[in-house]
Amino acid sequence: MKRWLRRLGYLLFVIVWLMVMCFPTFAFTLAMRGQLQLGSNPGNHLRFFLVQEEQADGIGVEWARPLLGQPDCTKTSISYLFWEGDAANQNVSFCQCVDPQTKAPLPTDDNSCG
Repeated sequence: MKRWLRRLGYLLFVIVWLMVMCFPTFAFTLAMRGQLQLGSNPGNHLRFFLVQEEQADGIGVEWARPLLGQPDCTKTSISYLFWEGDAANQNVSFCQCVDPQTKAPLPTDDNSCG
């Protein structure tokens, strides 16, 4: 049992170390492009983008994913990490549904996200 815990500890250490080593590459690429998106599907992706406004500087994170039980609906959450300015009350989460045939946006109410 001790041996497996030690191996698990080594694995966690290696994963954390790889994340630390990849951070400069992530930061440099984000600074050069202005945004990074993981996933090409508009309804299922993770996007990091720079916020460079007069009153705020930081990074925004947008996460769009399909809504469980509703295949034509997407839940999107946007969070901000500011190093200058105030992120209070800036984070938002919303749902958007589309018509299956026309792909036109449908009106949604505040309770559609479940």
